[in-house]
Amino acid sequence: MQPLHTALPIAILATIVVIPNSTAQDNYVEGTAGGSSFDSYPVGDKDYNMIGARFGRNFTPNLALEGEFAVGTSDSNTSFGGSNPETNEPVSVDASQKLCSTYGVFGKATLPLGDHLTAHVRLGYATSEHETEGTITYEDGSTEKYSSKDIDPGVAFGVGTAFSFTDQLYARADATRYEAFYDHIDSFTLGVGFRF
Repeated sequence: MQPLHTALPIAILATIVVIPNSTAQDNYVEGTAGGSSFDSYPVGDKDYNMIGARFGRNFTPNLALEGEFAVGTSDSNTSFGGSNPETNEPVSVDASQKLCSTYGVFGKATLPLGDHLTAHVRLGYATSEHETEGTITYEDGSTEKYSSKDIDPGVAFGVGTAFSFTDQLYARADATRYEAFYDHIDSFTLGVGFRF
């Protein structure tokens, strides 16, 4: 049995692909770019750049199912002092953290605001992966490397808007909160999409 964080993207794509089309523009694909912010030990509250893609299907003009995937394109660094819990001697820490990826599946409800403009809300389940690397420097000058990679799933929700240039081509903006089990991630993305 595959772990949830690897089986989820496969299930999303399978759901979108196997459902038969009823019109020529039920499906859509988007390219996205934006930023995410989250507070995680030891780096603290930092911003990260992301690029990604969405794949979705409109079941009605107002309801859709979509999967998304994004990867981080930046990392954040910090330095701070502390003490060795075993010896109580002073230490300094240099840490680097990267938000590696986020991916998930969402239900989307859309409300028309005019001939070309719509607003939408999303609710789903998503997973984030982030990696931390660093160096601990002890009082005697010796150093110790450390690294960790965490996978953090949880509920996600957000709001957004889209503007259609043609029946097929549109632009979209989204603000999303990922309520992961250990970290809360806020993201804002801009994207361009194509319906087919």
